[in-house]
Amino acid sequence: MVHECGEPGCHHIIPIGQRYCPQHQAEHEQTWQAKKNEYRRSKLAQAIKEQKAKTYDQTERDPAATAFYHSKQWQAVRDYVYSRDLATCQVCGNVVQDRKIVDHIIPRRLLSNSDTLNSANLWTLCPKCHYRKTKLEQAIASQPNGDTKLRHLDRSWWTKVLREKKTP
Repeated sequence: MVHECGEPGCHHIIPIGQRYCPQHQAEHEQTWQAKKNEYRRSKLAQAIKEQKAKTYDQTERDPAATAFYHSKQWQAVRDYVYSRDLATCQVCGNVVQDRKIVDHIIPRRLLSNSDTLNSANLWTLCPKCHYRKTKLEQAIASQPNGDTKLRHLDRSWWTKVLREKKTP
């Protein structure tokens, strides 16, 4: 079963499961990506992100963490670390533009109150590296003695692990 390409004026015959011929498929994909990227930067998308973050703070994050991450002390240290690292992900080297992601190398929940603002335990990560690190932390924490293991993982270990490419 075949049909003509969905692009007006194009008469290429293609399989029924496809909408466009390869040439027009590439053009439509480019257009779609441009629209998607434009939307991500739009005010509406930013407002949706802010609302999701607010909802997360209210429903999922524990109140002590919410208070900590909204404190003036944390915001000052976060801004310092972000500028110290030149707004660059310390793992992959990408520039972090969308938001300031400053991560605790040793998770905040395992630190004493006096160490939570120690800039030696903080680094700037891009969203992709931060997501991967968070997932690895969760996996390690769920193992026996996971919190003890996490306390002993340093910056160089995390950098090495996060730089490794995933094998399929």
